Amino acid sequence: MSMTIQRKRAIVRTVEPVLLAAKLCDRLVRYVPSHLTGRPKVVLPLPAATKGGRRPFRREPRRILVIRLDSIGDVLLSEPAIGALRKRHPKATIDAAVGRLGRAILDGNPAIDSLILYDAPWHAVWRGSKVNWVQEFGKLMRTVRVLRRRRYDLAVELRGDFRDIVFALLSGASAVIGCGWRGGHTLLDYDVPFDTQVHQVAFALAIASGAGADPSPRPPFLAIEERERARAAALLQGLDATLIGIHLGAGFPSKCLPLDKFVAVANAICDRWASPYGPRPAFVVVGGNDERDIAEQFRRLVSGRSINLAGRLSLKGTAAVLAQCRLFIGNDSGPMHLAAAMGTPVVTFFGPSEPFRFHPYGVPYKLLEVDLPCRPCDFVHCAQGDHRCLSSLKEERIIQAAEQLLAEHL
Repeated sequence: MSMTIQRKRAIVRTVEPVLLAAKLCDRLVRYVPSHLTGRPKVVLPLPAATKGGRRPFRREPRRILVIRLDSIGDVLLSEPAIGALRKRHPKATIDAAVGRLGRAILDGNPAIDSLILYDAPWHAVWRGSKVNWVQEFGKLMRTVRVLRRRRYDLAVELRGDFRDIVFALLSGASAVIGCGWRGGHTLLDYDVPFDTQVHQVAFALAIASGAGADPSPRPPFLAIEERERARAAALLQGLDATLIGIHLGAGFPSKCLPLDKFVAVANAICDRWASPYGPRPAFVVVGGNDERDIAEQFRRLVSGRSINLAGRLSLKGTAAVLAQCRLFIGNDSGPMHLAAAMGTPVVTFFGPSEPFRFHPYGVPYKLLEVDLPCRPCDFVHCAQGDHRCLSSLKEERIIQAAEQLLAEHL
């Protein structure tokens, strides 16, 4: 275990008793007026006893808050759990607290009544962003006031993150369900037992099952408006080609395959294209505004046809475009999960991430990795300094994986 992880766990062990005391005081203060005014207690179809020995309340929740404050792919992989909660509690009001990118993923989802926007600074810091903590504290308190006015019966934290569990407590929900595997289990009213070796879809569903939801797996659902599909069709109109989606970026540098390898793979696919695959390929490059330049470099260096759509599409517009592609090739990133959600076969490469937790879900895929003693590490910046888990990946392996998926899904 790294020193960084040891220090984090030591901090959690230190502050958790203080937070537990604050939670109990808050519950006590709110219990007295609730008792006098006849405000209903929480309804939870939970097991008879929690992991921590406490017994949750026993009524059906009328207002549920789902918390998922992190990135695109993580929010998308939690969507089946949200759908399962809606199916189990069809009459409840279900709100979701999400970041800006998460809002784009869940907007229009029929399982959710409203989205509450909160960009959690602790997740931004982990990705290397600078944060003004004084300003962020004010934003947090404003969000907490909004949440507490809604008087949730139940908060469901789907990440298993100590900081997000604390956010769930601040919401003032009468009961909190989550998983305290990384700390915070004493703060939860029900600490869901789980298998650490499962995919994130199954992990989120296991937490939702603590509120009675069916944990049966299903692929993530993404609500795409007709106008997004129409725009995607218009952008790709006239390309008489087999479309291959490409994404060159990722959430942080240690997840990115070098550009020259993407170019070599694309050129080799063009050179070795087999007629049974269909018309000659065209590469559709997707990504955000900050990836326009690298996408343009790729377009100039690739010998075959390509179109640069980086920075020109919304998240759902990106999904609509990837739905038109025969194959997706890209890093462990949000667009990779978007492609999978749209049913497009995926070739991807994992460096610092854990493949068993974050692999493409619900579609045929090829996941390539290099066996190194330092991975998986989940570090934003490579501890070795050379990103060897991706820089040493052989282009031929990627080409063969792409050819195999193309041949299998003619």
